[in-house]
Amino acid sequence: MSINILSADFNRREFLERYWQKEPLLIRQLVPQLADPLTPEELAGCACEELVESRVITEFEPENYALRNGPFEESDFTSLPSTHWTLLVQAMDQWFDEVADLRKQFDFIPSWRVDDVMISFACKDGGVGPHFDNYDVFLLQGQGQRKWRLGQRCNDATPLRKSAELRLLESFETTEEFILNPGDALYVPPRVAHWGISLDDSLCYSIGFRAPSHSEMIEGFSDFLIQRSASSERFEDPNTSLPEDPAQIPTSSLTASFNALRAKLDDEPLFRQWFGCHVTQPKYPELIARIDRNSAKRVDKTLGLAESVRHNPSSRFAYMVNSDSATDSAHSAKAQLGIAGKAQEFSRSITLFVDGNAAVFDWAYLSMISRLCEPAPLEKRELKSMLALKPIKELLEQLVVQGSLIPE
Repeated sequence: MSINILSADFNRREFLERYWQKEPLLIRQLVPQLADPLTPEELAGCACEELVESRVITEFEPENYALRNGPFEESDFTSLPSTHWTLLVQAMDQWFDEVADLRKQFDFIPSWRVDDVMISFACKDGGVGPHFDNYDVFLLQGQGQRKWRLGQRCNDATPLRKSAELRLLESFETTEEFILNPGDALYVPPRVAHWGISLDDSLCYSIGFRAPSHSEMIEGFSDFLIQRSASSERFEDPNTSLPEDPAQIPTSSLTASFNALRAKLDDEPLFRQWFGCHVTQPKYPELIARIDRNSAKRVDKTLGLAESVRHNPSSRFAYMVNSDSATDSAHSAKAQLGIAGKAQEFSRSITLFVDGNAAVFDWAYLSMISRLCEPAPLEKRELKSMLALKPIKELLEQLVVQGSLIPE
């Protein structure tokens, strides 16, 4: 069992009410017995891997930074100076169970909101410069010490430096300053400027959260609606009268089209279905591989013999409880897991979202769908009871085939 558990003194309810997306918070000894899951050398080794996203940021002169993207070679690290650089490696929770266990400690925030755990190693005076993020982040200190400064509230109009590589602030107004020791954490809400500088060789765990922008949602939901629109649905003007000027566009002729488009956008149940698919899109889909056709034929037997079944570390699971009005939209959604029974009509239903796909189930399966979304592996006893129900059995088989579940 991991010793990296949150302090019993940390009041989750109070944090959500007073600080989440509102104010920064220094949390001393959030993880009192923090044991680093990786050494700096192991982190550097990960940065040499082709499938791992990594960066090195070097401060080559005061407050001038250079960015290099991985994968790296061992010689890239041996040639670095002894101070003023930082290595950042994304999504280490998808590669190491110990890091995933650390991420799970933050389950007081909905799991579908979590993006990943980035680990950074910084030598003395290393940092990435003054910046702000458009999402929430917990900065959990591992080995060593870092000094963190909090600054001004920022927005899209906040001046940035001209460097295209890094979105660094043109000016930084220090409001608070803290030195973090192992186990300490700093919570930073969206758009609050912050600046960390390592006081010695140190590790930091950045637990970041997904926050799709309005522009991303408009684009994604619009694309979803486009896929569902028939080519025969077009601009129409059956009541056109003789024009006074052929070049003029009468505003009255646009009303019908505007109302038709507004009606498509004003479909909240359909938006919910799209949103569930959107937020469960895996960050690195290339790490979720479908099994080959021959193995797929043996999935039934494989599940029957499995001691447990666990999530693919790169997969994302979530579910939504549908009102009656949401059910029709859920059934008609294009993105489906391809599970038998998805076209049935249910008086009450739930939608399961896995890796950007969706499937609808009767309310009677709520407890099993909820359990399936939990990060803990399904043990043999639970698995046996699920396999006894045809819709859930077909669901498990499909999730194994697409690589979202891994039998062991």
